[in-house]
Amino acid sequence: MLQEEPGTRKRALDLMKRPEFLGWNHVALDVTDQVVSMNEQDPNNGTLYGYMQLLNATSWDTFGRTLPVALEPQQKMIGNEVYELGFLYDADGCLIELLHKQAELSQQINSGWEPWDGTGFVGGLPSIL
Repeated sequence: MLQEEPGTRKRALDLMKRPEFLGWNHVALDVTDQVVSMNEQDPNNGTLYGYMQLLNATSWDTFGRTLPVALEPQQKMIGNEVYELGFLYDADGCLIELLHKQAELSQQINSGWEPWDGTGFVGGLPSIL
């Protein structure tokens, strides 16, 4: 059992204020199946925004707390795939990224990333302090 003295609770680093650490320090969940299922039940609610509202309502009903939104859902292209993505904070302030795949384009899109052969890396991970 976690033992925390009153007033000593440590919060996670706020990655929305320190985006240089965002790629390393959050959980990303693909909720596409859940959003599609919601859309089958209610075509007006089958979006990532609707899913995030459902999560908040469930959290409130279960724990009496909401999950603060760090970033409202936005549409982004990743390669030739179109996603809705949004971010929530968990109870400790850690970021949770939610992804909903909306479409896959037939044409190939150059991602801009070059394959890396694993050589030439200099240095280590930056300190977060």
